[in-house]
Amino acid sequence: MKYSIRRGLPGTTLGLAVAAVVSAPVYAQGTTDETIRNLPSIDVKEILPSEVRYSPGAANILTDEEIDTYRPYTLHDALDFIPGVRTLEDDIYGRRGGISVRGAPGRRSRKTLLMEDGTPINGSSYLDPSAHYTPPMERLERVDVLKGNGMILHGPLNNHGIINFRNKQPTLEPETTVEVGVGNQNANKRHFMHTRTEGDVGMVFAYTGFNGDGAFDISEFQYDDFFASADWDINSRHSLGGSFTYFRERSDYDESNLTPVEFDRAPRKKLGRFGQEFHEINVDYFKFDLTHDFQVTDNLSMSSKFFRTDLDRPRYTVDPESILVGALPDFVYEDPDDRFIAGEQGIMVSRDRHYRTYGVENRMELANVEAIGMDHTFQWGVRFERHFLDDKRHQGAQGQVIDRDNPGTQTRDDKYNASAFSVFFQDAMSFGDWTVTPGLRAEYYEQEKSSGGENQNEYRTLLLPGISALYDGFQDTQVFASVQRGYTPAAARTAGDFPLRPETGINSQVGLRTNAVKGVTAEAAIFYNDLRNTIVNTQITIDGQDLVINSGDSIAYGVDLGLRFDSAAYTGSAYNWFAQLAYNYTRAEFDGGRLDGNRVPEIPEHVGSLTVGVDHADGWHVSGTMSHFGSFFTDVANTKDQVLADEDGNPVGPADFLEIREPAVLGEVASRTLFSARASYTLQRSPNTELWIQGRNLTDKLYIADHANGLRPGFERTFIGGVTVNF
Repeated sequence: MKYSIRRGLPGTTLGLAVAAVVSAPVYAQGTTDETIRNLPSIDVKEILPSEVRYSPGAANILTDEEIDTYRPYTLHDALDFIPGVRTLEDDIYGRRGGISVRGAPGRRSRKTLLMEDGTPINGSSYLDPSAHYTPPMERLERVDVLKGNGMILHGPLNNHGIINFRNKQPTLEPETTVEVGVGNQNANKRHFMHTRTEGDVGMVFAYTGFNGDGAFDISEFQYDDFFASADWDINSRHSLGGSFTYFRERSDYDESNLTPVEFDRAPRKKLGRFGQEFHEINVDYFKFDLTHDFQVTDNLSMSSKFFRTDLDRPRYTVDPESILVGALPDFVYEDPDDRFIAGEQGIMVSRDRHYRTYGVENRMELANVEAIGMDHTFQWGVRFERHFLDDKRHQGAQGQVIDRDNPGTQTRDDKYNASAFSVFFQDAMSFGDWTVTPGLRAEYYEQEKSSGGENQNEYRTLLLPGISALYDGFQDTQVFASVQRGYTPAAARTAGDFPLRPETGINSQVGLRTNAVKGVTAEAAIFYNDLRNTIVNTQITIDGQDLVINSGDSIAYGVDLGLRFDSAAYTGSAYNWFAQLAYNYTRAEFDGGRLDGNRVPEIPEHVGSLTVGVDHADGWHVSGTMSHFGSFFTDVANTKDQVLADEDGNPVGPADFLEIREPAVLGEVASRTLFSARASYTLQRSPNTELWIQGRNLTDKLYIADHANGLRPGFERTFIGGVTVNF
């Protein structure tokens, strides 16, 4: 049976026990064997295993206390504190979701399973897993991360890692949080949350909003997020829960970035380029979850879920067609009538994608079964999902500014749908200080594409076996190892051939976590992934559609390291000086064929952050962080220098014309090291009130974040400060 974490019932055991022992960012000083042996039943909202005493693989938890302490500006900044998790900027607020784990390319989070309370939030994990929504940090209880493990219980997109965002839970007593903040770049945020319990029903209501300028002179971002949940403890064996989310974004944003010569002249200027001031993106995201937990007997439990998501994200842009390369940075059109003048001439087009998913899932667990000299915990489950994607295009009349209310004439309507069915079974076998867990997941999915009156189908069945082991016989130290098969479904929406082949991988790791040394908590893991039919999103856009390809086989190997030191463990002082390291090394390269030895695009070798600071018992905190993001290539050929290319990936010269709306720039993106800092202070006369300030890119370093659709600069020096009141 599932219980609210904040309400202090048995569900708390999982959150506290796992947080105490598997997380590098959660620096508790250990737990008892009794706590470990009384983990709760299986839960469809969780990704961390409930009846395995510790996670048998690398895992991290970023808690709400850490989010409150570090005050990260965006979710991407928050993930910087987790070893092995990387973020790739598409916009400076992370709304396009470039999140990856270990050897996964980061663009649009297409290789990482993102979940919210156990519900997948990628656009469509079986058709197009692009992410355009992640929950605001302000309403999160914690962020759970599994790396190289969990393929038996969770899928797809499970070759590298799984991230689950957990929303805050009801409180026994009414609690209200009000937070406001303002900063440079016209930034302002507002947050309201109320939690309470009435009788057997716990409730959460939250609103979060944000406005701010983007990386370019014409970019502005704005979103509003509404969330509500209710948990009803029907009786001692049944609980029923439900949640609803509506996220609304209206931003002046586009994907047409700069050519190298434009970036050199004015790296943040788009105004007057080709009418990009009329570009915008709209995002409307709905999510509904309904869960039921049933403790059938003391040892048999069942957790079920129904979920529904709806993501509509039309984007509107001027279509200037071709310009003369040699005239850059000035624009000389192949056809002067292509120049956009509102109300007079030129064409605007839309790229309108509408994703809809629904699914049902049931998980069961039978614990405390003694057989052949071992203690067994059996877990099994089934899941069914349906996915729909409408990929539409609209075009305005000459000089017409199109938007959501006036979309113009429809010119394309490609439809995709997918059905997916999966089953899994695993057995956690405990003997002595060992827990060994073999298991198997079976996935069947079918994809259908309908375009221009032609229908195409694809059917796939995959078996994903795995085994993991955990040894906890050392004092305050656990050793883990796992080998599991994962996969990424073939992308259905691609300018290339349909269907692609799914990417499959054998993912292995060995590691340890320890707090055996007083005041020190550490986790380290070595991993090796062997991937087949590696799926790569190229820099090329054809007819307004990304080119996704199977680029060959590849391998990825490396190490994660999380380390934290706290001085208070030795001094007992009101001051706690601390240092925290989150580091990842990943070497991802193609294995065999003409690309043998080339690095896989979008994957830097070195990524990490080092944070040092001081806390005081009176309620103040000061810390600073140095973050490093290594260089990476943008194409499979590992082009070193910046090269402007056409739709075929061939270089273009001064005499050539180029479709400028989404230019392809090949080349290596240089590494960068950035500095951020934050401080907070709780008022002594009003302990429910906290003042805070945060800054990032303190040296105002100009850097290139990515080459996707041209060169895109990263965020400028940013400050934001505010007040949080709890009552």
